Amino acid sequence: MINAMSQEMQVLLIGLTILVALFLLSLVRIVLLSRANRRMREESVKMEKQATLQQMEVTAIQHDSKSWRERTQRQFDALRSDMAHRLQRAELGGAQAVKDLDEAHRQALTAALTKVSDLEARLAAKPPVPAFQKPAAALPKPPPPSLPSLPAMETLRLQALESELAAAKTEIAHVRQQNEALQRALLLARRKQPAVRKSALRGAARSA
Repeated sequence: MINAMSQEMQVLLIGLTILVALFLLSLVRIVLLSRANRRMREESVKMEKQATLQQMEVTAIQHDSKSWRERTQRQFDALRSDMAHRLQRAELGGAQAVKDLDEAHRQALTAALTKVSDLEARLAAKPPVPAFQKPAAALPKPPPPSLPSLPAMETLRLQALESELAAAKTEIAHVRQQNEALQRALLLARRKQPAVRKSALRGAARSA
């Protein structure tokens, strides 16, 4: 009987010892978990603060980016308007310059043609040179003249008129060549205007 009671006491002591050990382990575990929870709460507060700061930074960056895009768009619009205005002014100035130059060349050509017509009329109105002269042996020898004879003066006048006519024709040919060159340059400039406009817009877009 005593032995049975002692065995039951031993079993109870062993069970109690196990329960106490488990209770102590649970206490230790609870303490460790509480510490871990406290650290996690602290880390959670820090993470929330960092998330709030990052959200504020992202909002500020988005605001700056939006304002920068708006400012860039305004600058690009102003630059495009300025470039279009300058191109229009350049086109008008070039057209006016070409028109003035064509008018000047036309006037010079008209003056040269008038000069040539005048020279031709003067050549046509020139008195005819005698076809033949009497032999010099049949005439008495005249005294040495102080001025050139009439045929010599007519010859000099004819040579001067012919040289003026040749110079006028050369000037007309030169004016015609310049007019053709200007017309070719104007045609090339008109062909290059769309390409210049596109390159200007591309350069503005790249700079923006």
